Amino acid sequence: MKIVLKTLILLLIWSCSDKQSSKIKESAIKIDTISYAYHGFNHHRKLELLSNKEFIRFESVASCFGDARIEKHFGKYEITDSILTLNPQKVELTVYSSFPEEKDIKDTLEYGTDSLKINTSFQIFEWKNKEYLLSEKYDSLRSYDFRNDYQKFAYYYNIGEEPDDSGIYLTRTKKDTTINIVWNINKIPKKYQKDFLKEPISVKIIDRKKKVEKDEYEPESEIVSWRIKINKGTDDGIKKGLHFTTKDDEFFIDIDSTQNKVSFGKCYIYNMEEQFFRIGTEMRTKWEK
Repeated sequence: MKIVLKTLILLLIWSCSDKQSSKIKESAIKIDTISYAYHGFNHHRKLELLSNKEFIRFESVASCFGDARIEKHFGKYEITDSILTLNPQKVELTVYSSFPEEKDIKDTLEYGTDSLKINTSFQIFEWKNKEYLLSEKYDSLRSYDFRNDYQKFAYYYNIGEEPDDSGIYLTRTKKDTTINIVWNINKIPKKYQKDFLKEPISVKIIDRKKKVEKDEYEPESEIVSWRIKINKGTDDGIKKGLHFTTKDDEFFIDIDSTQNKVSFGKCYIYNMEEQFFRIGTEMRTKWEK
């Protein structure tokens, strides 16, 4: 009788152990995630896709003075034909103030407030061993960059930073380093394909104008910037937003105005030495590394 009782107890323990093990495995499956992220200066964004079809989107924006805003969106997601669709349901909002007299804000809200809305539709684009989440909609209202993900992706592609370094859009690098998916421009929506250069563009500086302003932080000092004119325009494929650098990478401009035969840009670094951008200096969208 004792033997039978012991046997039953052991069976019960094993059964409970199996159930607990099964629950642990099930729990582990549920918390498996695929993570996409972007990390910039005082601005971080992360999207986690859980295996149970739920998502967590984290975004933080901070200032150098101690202010910070953190948003966590929760909801469901679905993937169909390389399109990721988020269905947000809840938002956790945290706001820290640098002013002692102001209280920090911590709140949980139902999704729907305009100021807390996020991009909910992304194309999953693959290149080499990276995945990109690209959206046609502009980023949040807190961003001063009014280009969408495709336009920002094109910018970093054209200057040769991609795929090693990415811009302000969500990406992930696959663990399997043997994956090497070839570049396919046809996977990019047609209206953005022209933004990706087939070959680097080479131009020369044909004129430059100096602009001298008072330094608002040091009224006794002056700051100098330069307006640059290059020898190619829209007839040569030049468009607003293209980025050009010198071979030594000491000087650069972003094109902000175009004509048929010439274009104009400005360097946003003040007090540059003139030797780096003399008339006749060659600049390119990308130099061979």
